[in-house]
Amino acid sequence: MNAATRNSLAALLALVLSTAAGAAVAPAGTISMVTGRATAVGPDGTVRALKEDDKVFEGDVLSTGPSTYLNVVFRDNGRILLRPNTRFAIDAFKFQAPVAAAPGRPAAAAPADSAFFRLLKGGFRAVTGAVGKRDQADYRVRTPVATIGIRGTDYESRLCQGDCLDVDPPPTDGLYTGVNDGAIALTTGTGTTEQGKGKFTFTSLVTGGVVTLKAPPKVLTQDPMPDPADCD
Repeated sequence: MNAATRNSLAALLALVLSTAAGAAVAPAGTISMVTGRATAVGPDGTVRALKEDDKVFEGDVLSTGPSTYLNVVFRDNGRILLRPNTRFAIDAFKFQAPVAAAPGRPAAAAPADSAFFRLLKGGFRAVTGAVGKRDQADYRVRTPVATIGIRGTDYESRLCQGDCLDVDPPPTDGLYTGVNDGAIALTTGTGTTEQGKGKFTFTSLVTGGVVTLKAPPKVLTQDPMPDPADCD
C-alpha cells in the first residue's frame, strides 16, 4: 500500500469516527430561558454552567439554584420548565423526525424514540412533545415515590422531602401533581392511578398511596408555573 492510499484511508477513517462521535452527542434539547444560576452535570462528572441557547444531552443532570427557573425545549418540541432548587435527570432521549412518504418508496419503520426522565428534587411543569404523542410508553418521569406516565398532556409536579420551606404551614412530604390538559398515570408499588385535567393528587413517600385532593395544593399554587411555551 503506497503512502497516498494510506493517507486516503486514514482520512476516511477519521471522517467516519467524527461522524459517529457527532451522532453520539446529538443534543436532547436547548435552554430557552434561565433566570439565575443553573448547571448541568454530564455522565463524566463535568459541570457546566447553563445559559440561554446552551444544549443539554442524554445523561445530563440539570440543577437550578434559588430563585432560578430553567426552561428546556427538547428536539421533539416537548418542554420542561424546572422550579428553583430542582435536580432533574435526562436519563434517555432519542428522537427521529418522521420520514415523509413518497411514491414507490416503502413506508419507513417507526423510529425507536424515548423520553425518559428522573425528578430527584424539586419540581417542574412539562408539555408533551412528539415522542409521547407517537407512543405514550416512550415517555416517563421517575420520582422517588412514583413513575409518571402520560396520556398526551400538560402537567406539573413537585416533590417535597422536608425541603418545601417556602410553604407555610409545611406540607406533608410526598409528590404533588396537577394536570392542566390531558391526563397522566401515576404508578407506585400499590398500583396505577389515572389523573385527568383539572385534578390534583398527593402521593405519600411513606406508603406510596395516591390521594385525590379536594383543592389545589398550596405547594403548586403559591408559586404558579407558567406554560413552558410562554418561556421560550
